[in-house]
Amino acid sequence: MSKLLRFLVDHKLQGERKPLTAYAIAVDALDRDDGFDTQIDSYPRVQIGRLRRMLDHFYLRESGEKRLSIPFHHYEIVLGPNDPVDVTTQLLGNDRPIVEEPLVSPTGTEGVPTKKPGAETGRSGGLLSIARDHIWLFIIVAMLAAIGAFFYLRQTAPATETTISYPAIIVEGAENITRSSSRAKAQMTHSYLIGALKRFDQLRVFDEDVDGQIGAQYLLESSIYNEAVDRIQLRLVDSATREVIWSSPIEVGTIEALEADLDQAVVAIASPHGKIAQHELSKYRGDYSPGYPCLLQFHQFLRYRDKELLTPALQCMEASAKQYPNDSYLMSMLVVAKNLSEQFIGPDELDGISRDFALKAAKLDDDSASATFAVAQSAFFEGDCRRGLAWGERAVRLNPLNSRIMGYLGLYMLACRMPEGEAYSTRALQMDPNADLVVAATLAMQKLRRGDAKAAQRLSSKYMDSAPGTTPGLEISYILSTAMLGDKDEARRAWRSLAERSGLSESAPPREVLSKWMSNPLLISELEADLLKAQLY
Repeated sequence: MSKLLRFLVDHKLQGERKPLTAYAIAVDALDRDDGFDTQIDSYPRVQIGRLRRMLDHFYLRESGEKRLSIPFHHYEIVLGPNDPVDVTTQLLGNDRPIVEEPLVSPTGTEGVPTKKPGAETGRSGGLLSIARDHIWLFIIVAMLAAIGAFFYLRQTAPATETTISYPAIIVEGAENITRSSSRAKAQMTHSYLIGALKRFDQLRVFDEDVDGQIGAQYLLESSIYNEAVDRIQLRLVDSATREVIWSSPIEVGTIEALEADLDQAVVAIASPHGKIAQHELSKYRGDYSPGYPCLLQFHQFLRYRDKELLTPALQCMEASAKQYPNDSYLMSMLVVAKNLSEQFIGPDELDGISRDFALKAAKLDDDSASATFAVAQSAFFEGDCRRGLAWGERAVRLNPLNSRIMGYLGLYMLACRMPEGEAYSTRALQMDPNADLVVAATLAMQKLRRGDAKAAQRLSSKYMDSAPGTTPGLEISYILSTAMLGDKDEARRAWRSLAERSGLSESAPPREVLSKWMSNPLLISELEADLLKAQLY
């Protein structure tokens, strides 16, 4: 963000008249290569929006006559009054020239405000004078205020029949900090947490200054107990009961180390199986009602792949789609649900087409990481690995802390014979110990195919021990790696256990046992060959 801000300011100081483009932002400011395609990747616009929000957040807390801002639908930065009314005028985005002040002239002297014909540069005329000369402006501002109030009320109102009630969290900043260095780091921590948490589509995230009528279920509090050691304590609190759900100290050292620790905290809180999801699941355990309860159950199925949970999960996803047709996150998860339905039950279990769900999700929210990844998943399901990779990498850029997106991108890439996918799956497991088990199983099989049987066995054992139920993918990788390491007796014992849970004997053909747990014929054939090669019979 600092680099992007510096680039925008330098462009303004050079007096360039040619407007900045998304391509210039991507290549010159954000280090993308010359082949960057702005038609399929909105990364520059996303980062400009992020910087715009950071500036707005900064100037809400800092007093002063002037402020930097980036008008909507523009990439250029402007210097103007730190006044909500004047900022609203700048953000209109209409054809009237924006009245702005120069930042600093190329020679290094401060710019002098210039008065444009027909524009007021002082306050002497008052509101009546402005109203006489610019009645159209007041009409537009009034219209914008009405529209803004409408959308604000929609956002803050209780859930209706067409709105899924996702958990809401207010991020509170540390208070009563005297040291300027500690105060600056605390403010940076506050802004960073808000920005990172807002990337998760299954959360509603608010600043502490928001109206208290949003019905937030959670508070993320931060405090500094001992400023001498620069230590920030984070606590996730249930706002109704004041129960502390999660707590972690953050050592404030270098900026890089601080950001790494904050990333880890955000993953622990907001990941698909993080502290908030686990706490919510305790309220809705076994509840397959349409909407958020159903999404919780569907995520549980994805994590553990318990086939007994699949049918009720798909049924409630179907009901949710009918009740909440305009929810982007729900549409993105329906892509996965539709694919699972076709694999294990039948094509008619879920009405609709996977690609249509993905495109609708992206249309509803083209800056959503989950919606973007839905398009990637749809492409992978159709066998278009190149297109799936392009959309998947864009989704990772939109939210690099989403372990589900990271892990499944690696999984799909490995299925497409792209060995680079191993790095994505490894990263997902490193940053989120609660990642879906299918990611761990796929990664273990990849290590096994590379000849690293010891690493495959260690990874399989680790996640098998932590799983509450059956884990056929991990068990198969454990069986094969154990056999490869020479312990045939243990491998046969594990295979016998898997066969018996399938309702078969240990002498049953491998294909028959594997078919009880998998539907992909190519994968079954590959594993059958691996098991026969292991000579367990």
